Amino acid sequence: RDFCLSRGLGDVYKRQCQENAGAQVLDVFVELELPEASLTAELADERHERERGWMRRACGREAIVLVPEEPTPLPVWGCELTGALDVYGISGAEVVVAAQLEPCEAPCGGCPLALDGVEVDAVLEVPAGAVQLDVGDFVRGL
Repeated sequence: RDFCLSRGLGDVYKRQCQENAGAQVLDVFVELELPEASLTAELADERHERERGWMRRACGREAIVLVPEEPTPLPVWGCELTGALDVYGISGAEVVVAAQLEPCEAPCGGCPLALDGVEVDAVLEVPAGAVQLDVGDFVRGL
């Protein structure tokens, strides 16, 4: 078994964690400043990284930010997630839409989409309940 270091907005704890086969673990991070906290987010700025996101990911999920090459609608889904996520669409550093994604099993064609049709500069995904952001809040560091 591996030991994964999970960071939870000021809480640092070590827990035993076995990562799922095929889970994507990114190695580029950005420091984000939220209205009441800061966090370290994995950066998914390549198409294949955005498409996989946290599918099958079990360990070390603090935050991931999906950044397209240019502002565009960037719908997300819960396909093969291991837990629910809060997702925030960001445009011009401002949260313009918020939703929750529930896990959905493969095949993924029937999984509901969130943030569909909303043009964004980035999508921030965090484990459900980990942070509280509202539409109109600002996220710095992107």
